[in-house]
Amino acid sequence: MHRLFFFFLVVAACRRPLVEVDRTVPAFGSYLRVRVLGETRPVAESAAAEALREMHRLDSLWSSFSDGSEVVRLNRQRRLRVSAETRELVAAGISAGEKTGGAFDITIQPLAAAWGFHDGRHRVPDSSELARLTRGVGFRRVGLKGDTVELGDSAMLDLGGIAAGAAVDRGVEVLKAAGAKQGLIDAGGDIRVFGDRTWRIGVQDPRGEGVVRVLRLREKAVSTSGDYQKFFMREGVRYCHVLNPRTGCPVQGVASVTVIAATSVAADAFSTAVMAMGPDSGLTLLSADTSLAAIVAYELNGRLVWREAGRIP
Repeated sequence: MHRLFFFFLVVAACRRPLVEVDRTVPAFGSYLRVRVLGETRPVAESAAAEALREMHRLDSLWSSFSDGSEVVRLNRQRRLRVSAETRELVAAGISAGEKTGGAFDITIQPLAAAWGFHDGRHRVPDSSELARLTRGVGFRRVGLKGDTVELGDSAMLDLGGIAAGAAVDRGVEVLKAAGAKQGLIDAGGDIRVFGDRTWRIGVQDPRGEGVVRVLRLREKAVSTSGDYQKFFMREGVRYCHVLNPRTGCPVQGVASVTVIAATSVAADAFSTAVMAMGPDSGLTLLSADTSLAAIVAYELNGRLVWREAGRIP
């Protein structure tokens, strides 16, 4: 659901000539880009194709809109024996909910639908509707026993907050196993790089078209959530697609959160959570984990304020 639009440049000096393959296809409601460097073109081409196939397969499992997906089937049946991949992702979602005190939640589907972020028919629900819907939201309503997932009460699963990140992580595993030496995967802004190459990735100005910071990443993942990516306006108020699970309302005031982590699924979850938590609580959370770093932009007295946590590469 939350996904950034990074502008990025890549510069590196390779010790040996490598062949690069660059493929971009639609996936996860956005785009999926794979850049692979291998010792030969056949190796790079084959690695890219394998990674794309695997990530498309995961997209078909985790989609909230495809009738055959495990997420849609679970929401209908309430209890479902799922694949190992879905089980692992649900477990990751529950863990993220626990680590963020519920700021990240995999059961916000009814709220996203109520605001029209699923079908594009945007509306502002009234307070009574939001109160009713938020009572059914809560990651602890998701039961996980063995390979069976069960939804309690009126809970509805939505893995969109971490699905693309998890697919990127799996895609990197596939690329490495297929012989790729270096590479980058970008799923709608969820980016992970690997190999002994340093990649320069620009963070977009949430209120403009330029790049405000250039990150230098090696064997890292980065994700940005922002109020400028998917939003609608009503009477001068910006309503973005990142929702606060406690209030049921879109986040207000936080313009963007960029998180750097070891994995894309972690960067994905924490960037969304910090948007919902706000800059003070969010930066406190991130500062407690030395594996994370972040850049947060928020509005204060009519201007944009930038703050950081951790070591920004």
